[in-house]
Amino acid sequence: MAFLKWLKDPSKIILGDGSNGTELIKRGFTTGKPPDIQNIKSPEIVKEVLNSFYSAGADMVQTITLNATYLNLKKHKLDDKLEDINRLALQNIKDVCPKGKLVVGEIGPSGEFRDPLGSGTFEKWRNSSLKQVKILEGGNGGGGGGVDLWHAMGFIDVEEMKAALSAIRKISAKPIIASFIINKGKKGFYTLMGNSLKECIQLLEDENVDVIGANCDPGSTLFIDLVREAKELTDFPLSVKPNAGRPTLENYLTVYKQPVEEFVRDIAVILDLGVKIVGGCCGASPAHIQAVRMWLDSRS
Repeated sequence: MAFLKWLKDPSKIILGDGSNGTELIKRGFTTGKPPDIQNIKSPEIVKEVLNSFYSAGADMVQTITLNATYLNLKKHKLDDKLEDINRLALQNIKDVCPKGKLVVGEIGPSGEFRDPLGSGTFEKWRNSSLKQVKILEGGNGGGGGGVDLWHAMGFIDVEEMKAALSAIRKISAKPIIASFIINKGKKGFYTLMGNSLKECIQLLEDENVDVIGANCDPGSTLFIDLVREAKELTDFPLSVKPNAGRPTLENYLTVYKQPVEEFVRDIAVILDLGVKIVGGCCGASPAHIQAVRMWLDSRS
């Protein structure tokens, strides 16, 4: 399997994609509903976005399915579209994936917090992901052999991450990248639900995922400190997908203004610290990914 070969190759840095959501917004998608619905409504635009990251030099690109679990779609009264959204998400990316590159199944949190903030439980979270995983694996008419690997990303609760990993493993034996959103506070790096970096890493080691990751906040510059701490806590391969800077609000839209050159500079430092997989999250465009690819190629 290509991904596992890449992981074992000390000379290979794996380059992921940037923010599909940001690119959809640039093309006219308005917020309010999950961007995943565009797999049905605007498949050609979705394919254009996905292809833009492959063309920029990404080794692998993620399906636009971060919000396409049952619980997340139910909040938006789209649960009846779960099968169509995930099935077409898989088809859309398969249609544009070049030979030699990979398709990553993107699995996100449900948006349902645990008690006392909400009614989320391990079983509810797990069941919410199961049908999505089955479709992206290639079942329920997903076709084309399914995704090549998984990325469970954007999680802020170790218990919900554990539930998502359980759902993936019930259906699939393919490799897994697992990423938390971890911010730096006065006491160090923690998730919004109070899980420390050490606690997150311990869970993912216990679950024996293939790659331990972080995505989104706190942006590429603060990710340098995050990676330094993570390297002291684990020998597992690491994945980093930071935002392109801090978000700002302009004309009621969230924008990210970090210059491409600064993003690449930070990614270079992160790679020198020993990270195996890099890409971008919110605000990271094909231009960011292409610039990282050019920097990687200049080193080889």
